[in-house]
Amino acid sequence: MSKNVALLTTNFFHPKGDRLIMGGAERYQMDLCRLLRDLGYHVEVWQIGDSWTKEFDGIKIRGLPVNKTEYNTFPELNMAFYENAMSFDYALYFILSLAYPLAREKSIGISHGVYWDWPGFEVANGKQENRQEWLRRMSIALAGPQKLVSVDTNTINYFNATLPGFYHKWEYIPNYVDTELFRPPEETNQANDKIRILFPRRMVPVRGVNETMRAAEILTQKYPQVEFHFCGRGHDDTMEMLMSQWADKHERCYYYWKPFEMMPEIYQQADIVLIPSRSTEGTSLAALEAMACGKPVIVGYAGGLSNLVLQEYNGYLIKPTVENLVASIEELLHDPNKRKLMGKRGREIALSFDKKKWHAKWATVLSSVFS
Repeated sequence: MSKNVALLTTNFFHPKGDRLIMGGAERYQMDLCRLLRDLGYHVEVWQIGDSWTKEFDGIKIRGLPVNKTEYNTFPELNMAFYENAMSFDYALYFILSLAYPLAREKSIGISHGVYWDWPGFEVANGKQENRQEWLRRMSIALAGPQKLVSVDTNTINYFNATLPGFYHKWEYIPNYVDTELFRPPEETNQANDKIRILFPRRMVPVRGVNETMRAAEILTQKYPQVEFHFCGRGHDDTMEMLMSQWADKHERCYYYWKPFEMMPEIYQQADIVLIPSRSTEGTSLAALEAMACGKPVIVGYAGGLSNLVLQEYNGYLIKPTVENLVASIEELLHDPNKRKLMGKRGREIALSFDKKKWHAKWATVLSSVFS
């Protein structure tokens, strides 16, 4: 029996094919492709690109030379995918809007969190008629796939309130963490007077990098024991160069990025982890990884972060302004027992999001649709 799955996304590689984009969504995509492969499916990926074919971890990724957007949807990409993947049995639309205007009969649409809470979305769709057209197109995108998977409850609640006719399609499968790989560090008796604060995110404004940089400037001047570590990629080489230049100018501020296999150690070396997202967030992989490593987290109340963090139980849920970041960090700086207790509780919560549970939930959904 044929079991071929075609997955449509916007970007995994840069459209020119010369740069790998590796954030949380891209890691999720590859983990989902690996799961499909483990379940006996053959999977290939399509994205915006210049008619190239590449391979990553044994998965073929094909570029489609269409990049036109309308009302934050991709109708030309959708149609090109429909035609090019005609020989495949099943389809995955990695972003909900990619299922507009036409979805394969046996297909699944995925939401990685609300992205229309980003301020720039209103710039493009601020007029009432534009917002209505976007919502009309989203209703078509939701109608096509047999199942809709969301990584957080925020997305489901939004659509249940605005497009309530699809309640029966939604499945909540939160993001995940390998709790055997990401675990608290071994206890040591070695004294360490440094407090390491980690920002393990992509260097983009919606992730709160600008506010965190300003907070770092304030706190490193005020507390000689504080270090700030910014670990993550920028959207391009220019952004990464600017981050390096900024870090070089500020004492005890560091910028770098590491491959995924080194991230458990990066988290283990931290004392406080910042996930100060302003918008465009699901159930953050970075937040789960920090919690699994037994670290207190300070997060923005965006997207699905409230599915992970209870205020002052395992971290802080804040509006990520400079002032709020500084105040929350200072509370934890002055109370090492609170840091330890929040970290312990975070580890307990992270166990509920273990990757094995994610595998099992996805396997159930796949078997119900791809049959």
